[in-house]
Amino acid sequence: MTDVQKQKILHFFNVLDHNGNGVLEHSDFEQVGDHISDIIGHSANSRERLLLRLKAHGLFIQILKDIDKDEAELSPAEWVRFFEEAVLSKPNDYVNQSSTYLFSLFDQDGDGHIDEREYLDMFKAYGLYMSVAKKAFDMLDINGDGRISGGELVKAFEDYFLSPDEKAPGNWIFGDWRNS
Repeated sequence: MTDVQKQKILHFFNVLDHNGNGVLEHSDFEQVGDHISDIIGHSANSRERLLLRLKAHGLFIQILKDIDKDEAELSPAEWVRFFEEAVLSKPNDYVNQSSTYLFSLFDQDGDGHIDEREYLDMFKAYGLYMSVAKKAFDMLDINGDGRISGGELVKAFEDYFLSPDEKAPGNWIFGDWRNS
């Protein structure tokens, strides 16, 4: 893993560490599900809110299974090791899994694309800097049609997880990774 890849992976860790305590735990993922629900307008006890929480929990459980960890928390060092041992050894699996997960959370109208509003909602839900959200969206919208397709999202995750190129467009998927 190059230094650039490691920096991006640690930025991703910080994005997922919703409460900022330096450990990934189930509550980080649950909070994202709740924030998405709040943004969309799902009521506190709605089925849709519960479904988003379950999707978010599902990702965390899958990561714990893949890293073969019994404790439900991950440190930054464990996260980097997970990427070195699991993600980089099966990059297509994790690129596809990550893009499918992101689509399942943020393609709110189910049209198979993430439009700019849905993408900005992702930035809000993860507490990312809104000042770079439009630039990030434009970097990922490779064909300039005003929406991010499944293929464009897969390409973004390929760039983010695998490319040592600091200027790869997909590096913007979670904002400016250099300012984490």
